[in-house]
Amino acid sequence: MMPAHSAVIHLLTEAVSKGDIPGGVALYGSSTDMSAPLCFGVKRYGGEAVNENTRYDLASLSKVVSTLPAILKLISDKELKLGDTVDKFFANAGWFQTPSLGQVTIKELLTHSSGLAAWKPLFALISERQTGLANVLQTGLEHPKGSFVYSDLGFITLGAIIERVSKQRQDEFVKEHLFEPLGLKTLGYGPLAKTNVAATEDCGWRNEILEGIVHDENAYCLGQIAGHAGLFGRAQDLAHYAQAWLRLDAHLGSEAILRESFKEHINQGGVRRGLGWALKGDNSFASDKASATGYGHTGFTGTSLWLEPEQDWFAVLLTNRVHPSRHSGSAIHSIRQRFHEAVAEVFA
Repeated sequence: MMPAHSAVIHLLTEAVSKGDIPGGVALYGSSTDMSAPLCFGVKRYGGEAVNENTRYDLASLSKVVSTLPAILKLISDKELKLGDTVDKFFANAGWFQTPSLGQVTIKELLTHSSGLAAWKPLFALISERQTGLANVLQTGLEHPKGSFVYSDLGFITLGAIIERVSKQRQDEFVKEHLFEPLGLKTLGYGPLAKTNVAATEDCGWRNEILEGIVHDENAYCLGQIAGHAGLFGRAQDLAHYAQAWLRLDAHLGSEAILRESFKEHINQGGVRRGLGWALKGDNSFASDKASATGYGHTGFTGTSLWLEPEQDWFAVLLTNRVHPSRHSGSAIHSIRQRFHEAVAEVFA
């Protein structure tokens, strides 16, 4: 097991002491080895200390830890193609609309170039899952197709496609076909018991501090199981997931489609994207030390994952920077950059 890097320990100890984050777990390694989980701070202010088994709300890491590999597996199994359009699976998608969501391809959804808006307040419009999915499928396109707009709505649509093709709910599909075969025991959708889970926001709308309940409002109204958010997990399972990517594990899909996913498909205004994955762009959360071939993702709650396939290393950082409020934790971008700079030095 590789030793902990003093710069990582100093950075995260300082972030906790300054109140930038309540706590967190960091872990990094290669395709064959990893550090011990480095645990800092508390699960909630006034609460117990974080430990290596503390689960975090992964937020948008769900996009690349659940939805992306599910789509890639279905492509590998010849159940889907990148060029398939939404109306192949939902005949009424974007009905009577021009341009129409029905004509958007899976590739455009994965690259956030579908023309869909970034977001809409589903939670203020619906109260159950089937209505929410129907609402998204009737969403009009607000941007020119081909232009990059990071869209939760696109990944909600991908989640609906997974369920339509597999005949399983997304949480069931990824558990059976991805998480269990890879031995990822704590990755899964909520709700969770409050035991050993990091708190997120003190939510006025839900009138409680969220512990084991998904932070994302739209995911909550979609039954806590959605293509864009909803996963919980601990750092070790994300580390093992990262190792599976570094070795191009066949459980994730064919080598060809895995490699296709972290190739550059979008390069606009300093933003570079693969299929689902973020690549190094301007002011990358993975720092200037990231390579052009690295890839990863972040989550709004304060989580991130970065992989460097050519240098054979990964880095996982899980925090609950949205506790007690989404307006706290504003230093998270700087913390991520400094964290990845320190980890890059380990493998330099």
